[in-house]
Amino acid sequence: MPEIDYFPYLGPNRRSDKTVVEITLDFSCDEQISFPQHSSEIRDLLLAGGVISANDEFPGQSLPGEPRAWYASLLAQTALLFQQKAGHRVGFFSVTEIPHKNRCRVLLEHEHCDVGITAVKLAIELLNGQRKHLAEPFGMFKAFAHDRRLPLETEAIINTALRRDIPCNHLERFPRMRSSRRECIRRNGLLMLGHGEHQHVLDGTFCLDKSAEYRGLLKSRGLRQSLIKNLGLEVVHRKNAGGTDDDQYQLIAVNNQVLAAIDTAGSELDSMDQIHPSIIDTALKINRAVGLAPVLVSVSGAAVVDFELAPNLERFHASGSKLIESVAGAFVDWLFPDNSIVHMPVIAITGTNGKTTTSRMVNHILLNCGRQPGLVCTDGIFLNGRQVNDADNCTMKGHFDVLASKEVDIAVLETHHYGILVRGFAFQWCDIAVCLNVTEDHLGGINIDTVEQMAEVKGSLLQRARHAVVINADDPLCLGMLESTKAETACLVSMQTGMAELSKLTGDRKACYCVLETIKGAEWLIIHDADNRWPIIPSAGIPATFNATARFNLSNAMHAIAATYLAGIKADAIAAAMGSFTSGYESTPGRLNLFDDLPFRIIMDFAHNPDGFAKLCDFVDQQDVAGRKLIAFAGSIDRKDETLINMGRAMAGHFDFYFCKEHPLRADRVARNVAHFLQQGLLAGGVDKQETAIMGYGRAVIFDIFDRCVAGDLLVMVVGHVEKYELPGLIREYANRAGINKK
Repeated sequence: MPEIDYFPYLGPNRRSDKTVVEITLDFSCDEQISFPQHSSEIRDLLLAGGVISANDEFPGQSLPGEPRAWYASLLAQTALLFQQKAGHRVGFFSVTEIPHKNRCRVLLEHEHCDVGITAVKLAIELLNGQRKHLAEPFGMFKAFAHDRRLPLETEAIINTALRRDIPCNHLERFPRMRSSRRECIRRNGLLMLGHGEHQHVLDGTFCLDKSAEYRGLLKSRGLRQSLIKNLGLEVVHRKNAGGTDDDQYQLIAVNNQVLAAIDTAGSELDSMDQIHPSIIDTALKINRAVGLAPVLVSVSGAAVVDFELAPNLERFHASGSKLIESVAGAFVDWLFPDNSIVHMPVIAITGTNGKTTTSRMVNHILLNCGRQPGLVCTDGIFLNGRQVNDADNCTMKGHFDVLASKEVDIAVLETHHYGILVRGFAFQWCDIAVCLNVTEDHLGGINIDTVEQMAEVKGSLLQRARHAVVINADDPLCLGMLESTKAETACLVSMQTGMAELSKLTGDRKACYCVLETIKGAEWLIIHDADNRWPIIPSAGIPATFNATARFNLSNAMHAIAATYLAGIKADAIAAAMGSFTSGYESTPGRLNLFDDLPFRIIMDFAHNPDGFAKLCDFVDQQDVAGRKLIAFAGSIDRKDETLINMGRAMAGHFDFYFCKEHPLRADRVARNVAHFLQQGLLAGGVDKQETAIMGYGRAVIFDIFDRCVAGDLLVMVVGHVEKYELPGLIREYANRAGINKK
């Protein structure tokens, strides 16, 4: 049997616009599939377990001839069938063979991730022979799935929103789950349509924000009767309603139009001409009285029996999907009239190094230009400049928190590879996508073994950009993403190549360029856009570049400038903002922060891979230091041995002494010594072992390192997420202990 791994995407993803379970089947070269030999063996088990009837076709689609693809397709169709028979309206699957790895990848649509995963697990157990009797487990699965099924009306609203290009998020599904003590109107029917201040939150066919004042009508017949009487309409109690079946109807009205009339048999009338105009007018009066929200009005003759606010449309499924779809369409039209703004502009930033600094730069520019940005980065979530969370939120949940905020008008979303890999995107598309670089890091997990594979992951973000992509043309892996992007505009950023050469790479597509040029002997950041040439700012005029010696921050600044220019910010406003962006602890904690509290200078940075260390070393090489240059650094325990060795090798020859620290142990990670791999890389790079030391971690170790420094030295402290917040306090504590009071 193949080895099978699987996980669910929770939104649009790098594989599909649909929510899918990704299943990987690894087949050993010499292993043969002993069961099932024929699809009929699985069909017989499904039939015996009551999953299908004798008249049902299974499998629904023909199976491939190649054995691995045959098995994968049979597994996918079985898992899909389980969901369908439990009432989930799913139908998509795909099988991709990866021959050189004896592997198949399956994508399987799910409506609810837990249901999709459970269906896959049950299908695996069936195909590997663990399950011979399905009646009981499938019965349990069916009940489990039924509790998580989307109402028909909610599905129709989602489909309408997607057709209208309106962002849609299900608020009862991970990771968007909203805690609430409020009793739900429609189970599994809680949706957010739109972004930020443009959003509406729905519970079934009730709009929680737009119809809040009418909430009392949902359960109080007395309030409804009073409203009917206040409208001057005749009211009759249901048990006293006279007339024949021919003059008793239920009329569905929304957005000042009657969409359908249902007779006593539950069937939709073929024509509204069968209803007297006065009855239609009655329904419209009630609809207008509740702000045009969806209502179901019951009439008997000329009298109103009652009306239902936020009607449950599931009862009309026998009339066909068109009725429910038409009501859903009118409902969404009412929520979002023509030309309504529904999206928040989104700038999404990915890459191996520099994501947080670039995201902070973009946020800084937008704040200084009067916008109200929502920022997600490694340092937390910031809404219009106010920090509301200090955790690393660079995946779907953090992105959604910004897109759902009514405090902001534009989103700046640092986008981590892990979120793309195993969660998906919080948006169908973004306006501007930025890729800074792709280098050796985070390899060896989740089928990502090479930088080329990592580039494919990061490139999937750029494929979701509509307005523009910003691409580092100096990085071949980034530049390789250009061809697959569909954005209106491509902006190439280069510190090495001029505009004329770059324009050959973009061909006939609409493009602009951010490059470095010399003006009166000074290096400037320039944007070329069509026939316009915009000198933005001298490289040395950005404080975070340390007089243009921090070239990696110069690259980050160029990408931030390009992104904000494409977002509509004027060149002079960008220049003014970047002229005040520093690399201080307050603006970019842990990223090239200087501390002069001690007799020796400390630079704190967050470099965490070979390329990051190489760029940090280039910066340090340009610094004038009276004493020695020392570095204290660690490597994360989830990096490959080779990556750790390469990190050490990248620093060899740039410092006078190297403190190789162990990584702090986290409760959710297995202990692993990494310092000796870092030292191994240093030695391979020609460093004398006596110029290195293997250290532990913690407060005492930091103070020990400080004790070994003397006046005039430069100590580079490369820190992790926790230490970047602890180090400033430890520096102050050490200064106080030593009686140092520098200002």
